[in-house]
Amino acid sequence: MTFLEVCYRYPGKLTAAHMRRLGELTGVYGLRRIRVEEDRNRIYVEFDASRLKETEALRVLRGAGIPLSEKVEIA
Repeated sequence: MTFLEVCYRYPGKLTAAHMRRLGELTGVYGLRRIRVEEDRNRIYVEFDASRLKETEALRVLRGAGIPLSEKVEIA
């Protein structure tokens, strides 16, 4: 297994419905962890790269209605 973490910025604030949907995504095959930094408007997604591609992880987030604006490089 190869775990990767990517970070995306989102505009505005996440609603309670967004947070609920994020919680439901932990059951998605290949997603390992989702962490939200509300003060910086960022979502970190850790996934198993042997099971998912980054584009697929992004599609899962957007499919759940999470408004993502851009990828952020992790320092």
